[in-house]
Amino acid sequence: MRLYILKGLNNEDVPGDVTHVIVDSSVTVIKKRAFEWCEHLVSIIMGNHVMIIEDEAFDSCHALRFIRLSRTLECIGEFAFYRCDSLEVLFLPSTVKSIEESAFYRCRSLK
Repeated sequence: MRLYILKGLNNEDVPGDVTHVIVDSSVTVIKKRAFEWCEHLVSIIMGNHVMIIEDEAFDSCHALRFIRLSRTLECIGEFAFYRCDSLEVLFLPSTVKSIEESAFYRCRSLK
């Protein structure tokens, strides 16, 4: 198990072998491609201040199974969860105003 705490800093480099992520409460935006190709990532717990998940943020996180989204989330970008093959369940908060094109494309296990 490899835990990583996302601080939301500019040019923050998430290790490719991370398995679990906690998003710091100061983070309001999950940046574009922040977790792209983190193939071992299994779970993400977001603080309640994340308002935007940018394009391709979790692209190709094949092992991702559990996400606790922010209660203040407003926007999910294009291809944000593209090819998250293991993602089965996701509860969207009522604050979500937009889900962009193909945000969950090829999430084959999503019900």
